[in-house]
Amino acid sequence: MGSSGRSPKQALKQAVHRPISGARPATWQTASWPARGLAIATGLYAVVLLVATHYPRPEELLGRNTPPDKLLHFLAYGLLGLLAAATLRAFGRWSTRSALRLGLALALAAVIDEATQPLCSRAAEPLDWVCDCIGIALGIAAVPLLNCRNP
Repeated sequence: MGSSGRSPKQALKQAVHRPISGARPATWQTASWPARGLAIATGLYAVVLLVATHYPRPEELLGRNTPPDKLLHFLAYGLLGLLAAATLRAFGRWSTRSALRLGLALALAAVIDEATQPLCSRAAEPLDWVCDCIGIALGIAAVPLLNCRNP
């Protein structure tokens, strides 16, 4: 037991699951306008990403001189992970557990996105999903490294 009366395991568990900010987590009604704006931007970006990944002829959207497909997957889902994790943090709900849950939820969304592409005359590629997941993980991991204050 430590000096606070808690075992090291209990202290670690409390530290891992505690939000970064000491304040209560915000709800939509109590969140700041920048936090709400970030949540809206995240939702809109997710919709744009869903439409773009299901568009039957992506070369029409991207043009001829596009980066490699796997890089596009990595960047697109990395940005989604970054926006979603920043939204979690802006609402005061950031913890290691919430970040892991977010990563799993986004990875599930990415696999569903990839699996439904054949319905729109696109090909589903497992390596695309791997690139999506790497982007998601790095996007989420970047949020605590940014060391920004909550809006």
